[in-house]
Amino acid sequence: MELPDDVLKLILEKEQPVSLDQYSTPAAAIQQRLQWLIPAASVSRRWRSACEAQLYRTLLVQIDTDSAQMASNVALALANGKAGRARQLCICISGLAAIEPAELQRRLGEAGLLGTVWAGVGRLHVTQQSQELRRRDARALGRLNAQLAQALPGLQHVAFGDLLTRHTYGRVWLEPLLRQRQHALRSLRVFSDVLPRLRPSELVAIQRLHIDGVTFRRPLRPGALRLLADSLQELTLCSVPHDGVWELFASPPGAQELVFAQLRRLELVFYWESSLVPQARSIARADGDFEPKSSSSSSDEDYGHGKGSGPGYMASTIYGRPRFPELRALEVRRFPGQLGQFLELFAGSPHLRRLVLAGLSDELPAAALDLAQFRPRLLALSVRVVGALQPADHTYAHALLGQVFATAELQQLSLSLWFARGRQSGFEFAPEYTQLAGALRTLRLVAPLGEAAVAGLLRQLPRLTDLALEELDPEPVPSVALLIQRLRGAPPAAPASTSLVRLSVLCAEGAGAAGHRGLLLRLVCALPRLYALRVAADAVAELRKAVRALVTSGVAAQQAAQLQGIRVAELEL
Repeated sequence: MELPDDVLKLILEKEQPVSLDQYSTPAAAIQQRLQWLIPAASVSRRWRSACEAQLYRTLLVQIDTDSAQMASNVALALANGKAGRARQLCICISGLAAIEPAELQRRLGEAGLLGTVWAGVGRLHVTQQSQELRRRDARALGRLNAQLAQALPGLQHVAFGDLLTRHTYGRVWLEPLLRQRQHALRSLRVFSDVLPRLRPSELVAIQRLHIDGVTFRRPLRPGALRLLADSLQELTLCSVPHDGVWELFASPPGAQELVFAQLRRLELVFYWESSLVPQARSIARADGDFEPKSSSSSSDEDYGHGKGSGPGYMASTIYGRPRFPELRALEVRRFPGQLGQFLELFAGSPHLRRLVLAGLSDELPAAALDLAQFRPRLLALSVRVVGALQPADHTYAHALLGQVFATAELQQLSLSLWFARGRQSGFEFAPEYTQLAGALRTLRLVAPLGEAAVAGLLRQLPRLTDLALEELDPEPVPSVALLIQRLRGAPPAAPASTSLVRLSVLCAEGAGAAGHRGLLLRLVCALPRLYALRVAADAVAELRKAVRALVTSGVAAQQAAQLQGIRVAELEL
């Protein structure tokens, strides 16, 4: 029996090695995608049709300013008459050398991009990893943008990223194109100084806005978002000054109360410094990749934001409080002030369902996570403690857990507590943490838990269906045969959970297959409804073999059918 076409397309899309966003340059993505899709397209006509939709959907152009090399799939789409399938364009400029507008125009023309009308392309993503585009020739820059405008008549979504933001700030060579299309733009990602030059009053269709570098050399002007209050549905602000955040939203003195009538998602990434200063903004989400400085060391004075942070800096009587009546999701990362006070400003949003908090331990005090003010509306909560905790921080971790699990109506919870190497074992959950979490259905934990703690946790969450665990600290088992021998001599274990159906596990570094097999085989025997299990890539084959051995041994005869039906797959990291 043949698979339906839509199912085949989903399978091919799922099996592609890595998504574009995970590559450092689109050139690698082009090569990888071609290596996968072109052979698959030769299987049959049906497979070719399924592959073409993905092969030509994204146009990719990689330009290296240090050489004449360029990689692109644009010519392939034109040669095969598939220009009509293109929906988005990604341009990546890399290299140490700067590039003239005329040279960039020539390169894009050689790729086949200019001179063709790509009517179906509605998204443009530009990643600039080189020195700034030279702007001495304004006419050449105008011609370049004019040709892009002709080639992309249906453009509605634009994202401009620059990995050298601190050095090239303000040099967004797409500004002429953005100004020409600002009436049609529905989503935009740029730097903060670009927005005023685009005349926010004319961005009448904008729904999603992402602004990087709010505290850089040309900060976003106070009240700049007011003109978009009626249209914005999603807003992300990165590198926000905590002492002036409310000025970005608030009305001028004496004006009518401002209402962001359509805003459903708000993400605020507050200003912080890294030991790698030139890339501080670009790694704001990396959490563990670089060692951040303490929040108390942030020097706003360097960027003209040394206003102080008294208790009224968020709810100033001068600016008033804007309202967010339709807000569904709020994300707050690295807020260095009084987090509890800040969250109170959103307690009046009647539809808030999802809350994401991330920061250092001193930025996420346990007392600030008293979320009683959001009950019973809040259904999903994510708390990520950035940086490594030490064994002495167990007291803080337990206090944090107590506050988080006390939010009784939660259905989804993600909690990250990463302990440094050499951590103490025996980190356990107290029963009182979870006695109020009876509604929880989805849980993700990053914490050094042992097998007993996991089993105890499961018994206290009667409705849990999905569980993801990372950084587990299991007892290693030398062999499957030894484990089966131990199970034969042990009394039948009571089910740890009769509701869990999907489990993902990633053990701590160094646990290896021995750690995975011991923990998971014992858990599998205590989870009678489990049918999907995801583990690290290097443990998949070993675990499949171990499950088969467990079934063959007859130790879990009553669960034989269920064990044989469990799907063991690779965990996507």
